[in-house]
Amino acid sequence: MILPFRRRSRPEAALALHDLGAAAPWPGRPFVALVPGAEAPLLPLDLPAGLSGPARERVARRQMRDALGPDGAEARPARLGAAREGWQRMLVCDAGARAQWAARVAGTACHAVLPDYLALPAAPGLWVIETGDEGLRARLGPEDGFTAEPELALALLAAVAEEAPPRAVLRLGPPLAPLDDWLGARGWPIAENVEALGGQEGIKTPVRFGHGELALDLARDPEAERAALRRGLARLALALVLALGGFGLWAASVQIETTRLADQGLVYRKNAERLARAGLIPAGPILDLRAQAQGALERARAQSAQASGEARPLEALRVAGEVLAAQELRVTRAAYQPGTGLVIDLEIADFAALDGLVAALRAAGTEARVAQSVTREGTGVEAVLALATTLKGPDR
Repeated sequence: MILPFRRRSRPEAALALHDLGAAAPWPGRPFVALVPGAEAPLLPLDLPAGLSGPARERVARRQMRDALGPDGAEARPARLGAAREGWQRMLVCDAGARAQWAARVAGTACHAVLPDYLALPAAPGLWVIETGDEGLRARLGPEDGFTAEPELALALLAAVAEEAPPRAVLRLGPPLAPLDDWLGARGWPIAENVEALGGQEGIKTPVRFGHGELALDLARDPEAERAALRRGLARLALALVLALGGFGLWAASVQIETTRLADQGLVYRKNAERLARAGLIPAGPILDLRAQAQGALERARAQSAQASGEARPLEALRVAGEVLAAQELRVTRAAYQPGTGLVIDLEIADFAALDGLVAALRAAGTEARVAQSVTREGTGVEAVLALATTLKGPDR
């Protein structure tokens, strides 16, 4: 499927769109390959405003590891919108899936591989929501977006609307009654095409790929590129060392030869310390490099073994979403709380239905419990469910 979107002032806007899961032939011109947005979400972070550069990325990756664990997830900063140095989200995907996407587009005219929601046009203060057979895609301004099933998408939209409601909504795709009723009840201006937004005060014309999206190309491996750069610098350093050694031989002096060997040993020592600083011993004095490196490796192995059982909130949310979608209920809020897990506020018919829901969640493999429940006249039972984010496998 090719979905062209042209705009004269930006060549990026003329790129074709190609669904990587479709059987259609490759486009005959430069294109952007789209992958399911649910497999590459934008996850929010809590980063200090004054933190920037590599330090900001280190803190963000530490938060991602704490939330997702170390098992095969890749994350890269989502520098989108105007304040690109103050980014607050990371684009996360499975490393194996990313490698498969990159292999599929190798040798083609693919300009970038992106999650499908980033192909929607965006503008500050504007929500762009598109429905289709694969679910609901949403772009909540230049910095945020997602792809999800309609029930989960409505819960996410409601949560975002409480903190930052839009000035207007661009509604694309076929009708979807729950979504359209929800939007209509909010009283926001709703347009069915870009032209209809022209009279909306404070809303710029939405632009596709005009907010830094192409820099998030999932066909690229930033870690591999940095490793190649480090290898190139190491070869350059070795060449310099050999040049110094040749100069010592040319001098034909035992004193110079002895000094050369001592300098070479010092270079090797500094290189070893530099490599140790990069990963094993980031701080503190280096007194015994061999012993300190061995101790750091043992601690890393212990932390890796401990982290293998850490929480995986995305997987728990996916499993819980399947169960919730099959029940007669309404989700009013969903959040992740470190130490508690997923916290879901919902309204359900009665306590018997609530007990059935808890049993279904446990049967699906989540450790669910009712943290709070109360009867409300006219709405049934309002309950707060706490779901541990370490899955134990479905009951048989």
